[in-house]
Amino acid sequence: MGDPPSPLSDNAAFDNPSFDRDQEDGIAMRQLPTVLPATQTQDLPNSSPPKTSDIELAPHAPDMMKERTMGHEEDDKGSNRDNSDEEEEEDYSLFTMIPNYIEFKESIHRALPIKEMQQYRHIFFSILFGGGFVMYFAAVLIIKTKIEEEWSYWCEADGLLIVLTSLVALGIFYFQVLKRKNLPFGRAFEVYVVANVSRIFSKVPGVLVGLVLLAGALVFVVLDSWNDFERLQSLLGIATLIAFGFLFSAAPRKVRWRHVGWGMGLQFVLGLVILRWPLGQAVFQCAADKVTTFLAFTDEGSEFVFGELVSEMEIFAFKVLSVILFFSFCIQILYYWGVMQWVVMKLGWVLQVTVGTTACESVNAAANIFLGQTEAPLLIKPYLPLMTKSELHAVMTGGFATIAGSVLAAYISFGVDPAHLISASVMNAPAALAFSKLFYPETKKSKTSVSDIKMQKGEESSWLHAAMVGVTNAIPLVANIAANLIAFYAFIALCSHVFDWTCRLAGAGEEVCTLENVFGVLFTPLAFVMGVNWSECDQIGKLIGLKIIVNEFMAYSELSELIKAGAISKRAETIATYALCGFSNISSIGINLGGFSAMAPERKADLASVVVRAMIAGSCATFLTACVAGTLLPSAEESLFFNMTSTTQLLESTTSSFLY
Repeated sequence: MGDPPSPLSDNAAFDNPSFDRDQEDGIAMRQLPTVLPATQTQDLPNSSPPKTSDIELAPHAPDMMKERTMGHEEDDKGSNRDNSDEEEEEDYSLFTMIPNYIEFKESIHRALPIKEMQQYRHIFFSILFGGGFVMYFAAVLIIKTKIEEEWSYWCEADGLLIVLTSLVALGIFYFQVLKRKNLPFGRAFEVYVVANVSRIFSKVPGVLVGLVLLAGALVFVVLDSWNDFERLQSLLGIATLIAFGFLFSAAPRKVRWRHVGWGMGLQFVLGLVILRWPLGQAVFQCAADKVTTFLAFTDEGSEFVFGELVSEMEIFAFKVLSVILFFSFCIQILYYWGVMQWVVMKLGWVLQVTVGTTACESVNAAANIFLGQTEAPLLIKPYLPLMTKSELHAVMTGGFATIAGSVLAAYISFGVDPAHLISASVMNAPAALAFSKLFYPETKKSKTSVSDIKMQKGEESSWLHAAMVGVTNAIPLVANIAANLIAFYAFIALCSHVFDWTCRLAGAGEEVCTLENVFGVLFTPLAFVMGVNWSECDQIGKLIGLKIIVNEFMAYSELSELIKAGAISKRAETIATYALCGFSNISSIGINLGGFSAMAPERKADLASVVVRAMIAGSCATFLTACVAGTLLPSAEESLFFNMTSTTQLLESTTSSFLY
């Protein structure tokens, strides 16, 4: 501990003109009378008795501060005038070379309301930009190009521009018209729509809606897969996981079935839209194609730096890990602009009003769709010390049940289906909330609400600075992934060799008792109830074991090898893609404890008591998502392949018949 700062003199703040208002406010606060009782002053060995001058100044501090503030305002006005005059005198622009430029400029300022015009310049630029875009939009619709003939209309050509423009227009209309209560439309929307909808929902119990939604999903699955045994296997897996969560729950009598029902209901609806509805399939497939195309631009930078190591040899460290750098680069820019914060808050609000979880739990679950297990909680860092143990468990479960967008890009580069990866990331958010509230129910009252959570933009000076920060932050992540892969691959090979050697001494065959085979045996029943054919359960069980014992990166790497070799069916590949999509592994326990302990050091004991449960709950949430996908995926091999062209043609023919 250093020496305490020397106390200021009584009139230091008033004698020194360099003090700003914040410093003056702090001085005024320190001048308030804070005389401690004698017993308290004796207990503080390093404390000094209050100064008499401080006590005498306290009653007059507000008046003095008011006078001083008024003086400062006058000084500021004078300094502003001086600065403005100085700026005008120091104008060395090209226009100053014109004779009588200064006089002409002053006459223009006197004749026109320049300052008033500057207040409305954003309106001028908005009209200018809007008019230009309308002309461009009309030209695109009128002019026929080869893109409309060679590419998908709704995903690549004019249709995509129509969809994006419609979404932006709806957003502007909602936020600038309907949300403005001072406008007639806004007041009418608030009175006749929002109030009536709120009144209807307030009369219907949330648990009833959740249970009805869950029952409807159950009836649909049973009727839809009555003659399909493999899909009924997945339904059995859902029941098994729910029973497991209830039997080993920390407080079974306190389980709120609204959380479970709504969470699983949303999970099922998302799966139904993504996997069974042609329009939903088209949308997600188009989004997946766009993400793949976006990430493919990484190769341009990687090839420039590494050359043939990327373009021809496709070395993992240079081709795959480079994607993380580019993705982090772009995400940090979005955070600087405030786009990611807005998306996270809106998704968190949806989860809160449906699933019924608290504001912090919902916002964190939404953030986990895009961010990692230690980055997402930064959004709610100030509230971590106030959270209940159930809320801490839910926050940690959300991190275990999802993956970050940066590593998602790496898995896509493995060759794993991007549409299923994206849908798994979205479906795991409500699944994590549902299973976490089943496995560790809330027994206390939350101390935070959605109004308490404030999202701030990045503190970088510009978007380019934010991009550089994103790349810099990704470098340790890339190094950590590479180092872990090297170490864990070597460690698993060592363990497999030792285990195989001990078995061979007892008469077993070579490479019979490997660690991978042990994982396959242990997790074969789990793979079976998720809906995998029995002949493939051993291989999927190995992947699940690798994911839990090591990490999902290695598991997806092995899955990509199986896909390339054609060793597993499309159904098994899809179920494995959903089951592996999460950070729930043993090594992540240490990562979570380290990250959360740094953000809330006073809650270390509570965090340590729930982290293992959270890891198990996160694993079960990913398995639930895999089971939901298994119930919706037909077992026939040919029906699993999604034909983007046929669906797009269907949409185009429908649109053409509607328009013409």
